[in-house]
Amino acid sequence: MKNLMVRMHTHHRRTARLVAIVLFAVLLSATPFHAALAQSVPDLGTAGSFAGLGGPAVTLTSSAVIGDVGVDLGGAVTLTTSTIVGTVHEGDTVAQQAYDDFLAAYDALALEQCNVDLTGQPLAGQSLTPGVYCFDAAVTKTGGVLTLDAQGDPNAVWIFKIGTLGTGALTGTSFSVVMANGGLPCNVYWWVAEAATMTDSAFQGTILAGAAITITGGTFNGDALAQAAVTMTGANPITQISGTTTLTVALLPVDLGSAGTFAVLAGSTVTNTGPTIINGDLGVWPGTAFVPGTPPGEVNGTIHAGDTAAQHAQASLTIAYNDAAGRTVGVVGVAGDLGGQTLAPGLYKSTSTLAITGDLTLDANSDPNAVFIFQIGSALTVATGGRVVLSGGAKAANVFWQVGSSATLGTYSALKGTVMAYASITIATGATLDGRALAQNAAVTLDTNAVTK
Repeated sequence: MKNLMVRMHTHHRRTARLVAIVLFAVLLSATPFHAALAQSVPDLGTAGSFAGLGGPAVTLTSSAVIGDVGVDLGGAVTLTTSTIVGTVHEGDTVAQQAYDDFLAAYDALALEQCNVDLTGQPLAGQSLTPGVYCFDAAVTKTGGVLTLDAQGDPNAVWIFKIGTLGTGALTGTSFSVVMANGGLPCNVYWWVAEAATMTDSAFQGTILAGAAITITGGTFNGDALAQAAVTMTGANPITQISGTTTLTVALLPVDLGSAGTFAVLAGSTVTNTGPTIINGDLGVWPGTAFVPGTPPGEVNGTIHAGDTAAQHAQASLTIAYNDAAGRTVGVVGVAGDLGGQTLAPGLYKSTSTLAITGDLTLDANSDPNAVFIFQIGSALTVATGGRVVLSGGAKAANVFWQVGSSATLGTYSALKGTVMAYASITIATGATLDGRALAQNAAVTLDTNAVTK
C-alpha cells in the first residue's frame, strides 16, 4: 500500500510538471528572452533552505553540512560521523514540498535559453562574466580554476547547463570555482542533465541534477539538489547558500581561562613515578599534594600546590568543562571505539564510555582554525599503543576531550588535545600527551610520561 501511495504521489507530480513546462513554454514564446529569466535568480522555493536534497536517499559519511538535509517521500537519510547544522527532513511534508519546488526549478532551467555555447571548450583557466553558458554534452574537468567575475555587480547571475541535448554529466576532480569582484555563490546555478560528481574540488554554486550527486572530499559552497541520491564522503563544508549570502558557522575552541597555562592540574593530588617531563605549569587544588617521585619528574613551569593560582585555574576549568559539555549545535553521535576512523572537525558526543584502539585521525582539511570537541558521558580509555593522529593542519590546541568520569591513557599511547575530566586522569608508563591533563575533583597520576601543553 505504501509503494502504491508513493507511485500515485509521483505520478501526480509528474503530471503537474508537464503542465508547468507547457505553460512556461507559452510564456517564453510571448515574452522576450531578456525580459523573462535571463540574469535573474531561479526560484528554488522551499528547496532553497536545503544543502542536500535527494529523491530516494541522502548518505553522509565524515562530512560537515550547514543547512537542511532531506529526501522525498519514501526516501532515507543515512549519517555516519557527520555534522549537520540544520534539520533533517526524511520524507516529511517539508521535504516533499521542497522536492516538488526543486523539480519545478529544474524544469524551468531546462527551458532557459543560452547566451554562450561553450561545447568543446575548457572551463578551467577561463574568467566568465554573468550569463547563461551551455554545453550540449558531458563536461569533465581535472584540475584548474574557473573564475566567475561579477564586475562589481552583487546581483550578477551565472547559469551553466550541462547536457542540453538531453544527456551529459558534470565531473570535476581537483577543480576549483572562484568568485571575483563581488560575485556570490548563491547566484551560481549548475543544471545537469544527468549525474554530477565532484572529487577533491573547491566547488561553488547550486547543483540541480537530473540523476545523482556525489561529492567526495574537498569543499562545496552550495546546494546539492538531485532527482536521484545525494552522497557526500569526507566533504567539508557543504553550505546551504540559496537566496542568501554564504552562511558560515564556526565551532569555537573552548576558552580555558587561567587553566590554559597548566599542563597538569588536579583536584586532590598529582603523583608521579619515573622521569616524567611536564612542559607547562603544574597545580593542585583544593588538595595540596604533589609527589614528584624518585627520580623526580621535571616541571618546566611553575608548581602551584594548593595556592591561589591553582584555585583560580580550577575555577576556570569548571567554566571550560561546562562550556564543552553544554555545546549542542551540529553534534554528531559516536559510540564504542573510535580507533581506525578519520574524523572531520566538529562536535562529537558519546553518551557512555569511549575508547581509542589503534589510530584515530583528526583531519582539519587544511583549516588552521579547525576545532574538535568530544563530549564523553563516562570514561575515556586510550588502549596500549593507541594514538590520536593530527592531519590536514589540525592542532592539538584545538582538540578538547570533556570526560564525564575518568580518563586513562594506556601504556605507550599518544593522545592529542586537552583532557578535562570530572574525576581522575591516569597516564600509564611511557604514554605521551600533547595537550593538558586537567582533572576537576580527583588525582592525576603520571608514570614516565611527556606532557606538553
